[in-house]
Amino acid sequence: MKIKLLVVLILITFFSFAQNSNYEKWTAMADNDISLQPEYGNVEKTESQKADDENFKKDILEYYEGDTISASKKMSDLGFTYLYDKGDFVTAMRRFNQAFMLNPKNADAYYGFGTIFFNLGAMKKAREQFDKGLELNPKHPKILTDYGTTYLGDYYESLENGKENSNEFLVKANEYLEKSLDFDKKDSNTIYKLSIVKMYIGDCNEAKKLLDKAKKMNNPNVTESYEIELNEKCN
Repeated sequence: MKIKLLVVLILITFFSFAQNSNYEKWTAMADNDISLQPEYGNVEKTESQKADDENFKKDILEYYEGDTISASKKMSDLGFTYLYDKGDFVTAMRRFNQAFMLNPKNADAYYGFGTIFFNLGAMKKAREQFDKGLELNPKHPKILTDYGTTYLGDYYESLENGKENSNEFLVKANEYLEKSLDFDKKDSNTIYKLSIVKMYIGDCNEAKKLLDKAKKMNNPNVTESYEIELNEKCN
C-alpha cells in the first residue's frame, strides 16, 4: 500500500511531498533574502529596496494604466508560469510577492505563496498561506483543492511513520475537496483526488463514480496503479 500511495501522491501534484531537505535549503536562502519570504517577511525594507519597488510599480502601472488589480494578476500568473513550466521557485516567489505588493487583496498571491511551500513538502506552512487566501476569497476552488491535498500528504506521512491519527487527515482532505467541488464541479483534478480520499475512507461507490468522471474528462493524472488499488480495495 505504501508504494502505491506514494505513486499516486507524486502524480497528482507537481512535485513529491518528500522534500524536507529542499524546504530546509529554501529556508536558509529566504533567511538572507526577504523577496523569498511571503509578504517580504513583513519587515522594513531598505531605502534601496524601496526605490526598486517604486521603479517597478511605476513601470508596470504605466503599462496597465494605473490598474493595480490587473497588474497584480499578471504577476501572480507569471509566478505560476515560472513554478509549473520552469520549476523556478525563486522567480515564482518573487513574482507572487510583486503581486502582493501591487494588490494585497489578490488571493492568488497567497495561493502562490502556499503552493511554493506545498511543493517543498511544508504542509503546515502551505496551509497558513492558503488560509490567508481563503480569507480574501472563501470560494477559491484551487486553494481549497490544494488545501485538501496537503492533508493527503500528511496522511501519507502518518502512514509512513506509523502514527495513529492518519484518519483525521483523511477527514480534513475530504472536507476541503468537497468544498472545492461545490464551487467548481468541472475540475477533474479535484474529482480525481476526491476519488482517492473516498477510497481510503471506505466509500467505494463514490470513489468509483468519481474516478469514472475523472477518466471521462481525460484527466492525465489517472494512473493504472490507482485503478488497480481501487479494484483491490473495493471488490
